[in-house]
Amino acid sequence: MKPLWCRRLSLGQKALVLAVLGAPATPVFAQAWTPARGEGTVAVQFQDAFVKYHQLPTVRLDRGHIRGETMLVDFTYGITDKAAVSIALPYVASKYDGPYPHQALEATPAYHSTFQDFRFDFRYNISREGFVLTPFVGTILPSHGYTYFAHSAVGRHVRELQAGVNFARLLDPVLPGLFVQGRYAYGFAERILDISHNRSILDLEVGHFTSPELRVFALGTGQLTHGGIDLFGDSRTRYGELLFSHHDQVGRENALNLGAGAAYDLSPSVGIYGSVMRTFAGRNTHALEYALTMGMTWTIMNGDASARASRVGPPRRSQAHGRALAKCICQKGA
Repeated sequence: MKPLWCRRLSLGQKALVLAVLGAPATPVFAQAWTPARGEGTVAVQFQDAFVKYHQLPTVRLDRGHIRGETMLVDFTYGITDKAAVSIALPYVASKYDGPYPHQALEATPAYHSTFQDFRFDFRYNISREGFVLTPFVGTILPSHGYTYFAHSAVGRHVRELQAGVNFARLLDPVLPGLFVQGRYAYGFAERILDISHNRSILDLEVGHFTSPELRVFALGTGQLTHGGIDLFGDSRTRYGELLFSHHDQVGRENALNLGAGAAYDLSPSVGIYGSVMRTFAGRNTHALEYALTMGMTWTIMNGDASARASRVGPPRRSQAHGRALAKCICQKGA
């Protein structure tokens, strides 16, 4: 028997539950459902990540440990009921502890912190019946000239144009309250030393609303780099000093991260969420031993958006701010 909150909705209204979707050209969120015109959502997210092994190219080697602490602030705004824009900027503090420092600044373990990359996103919803489809285009732009040649670098310092689609669907015939949503992006990355290293990125979430306020979910994020170079323990000798100094920017970095989490609506406009993720497969990457993520979202509605929301009916708590998904903020921007 379907729970009351689910039975009271029409098929179109049920789709609003998929407003669990949130943000831009970052791997942090997915946004199949756009906010109402004039509605805005602010998300603040914190992550503690620990890297124990380097994968060179696919063999896991202990070449020192990396810890990263990240805070991400994301703002999403509905231009119309179908079009939305997002902007986000992470602040990263990271440190390296190991015998193979890239630079003198890593010779002793110490946190180095700065802002990373601006992420801009524009998306437009084209389908809300059955399968929700929302294409998008976005950019990743370094906020300033930060250091990228370091184990503990806060990012790759690579400009990138991304295009793709967000998608979502309720799976009530399988299990009432079950849903799937995700995001596919193709990134056209800035060529470094004339080396092409474009990439495909896929985020996927399968979740269940156990109540109007609470949902639990399983997460997966994956990246496949098209081009780039493989990395080895002797990369400095093999490639020379110039190419080695850019190896994190042009590495053929592939990764599969899996995890789980939960989100809870404290009120119609405020929600909290958390997740844990780990790298299960990869190539030329820093393998996550774990990434713990916690965050909060706050939705701001204007009068028109509030009026439209009141006509939709329950479960407003699952609609208003459910856009935030606890996804991994990969330290190197992957």
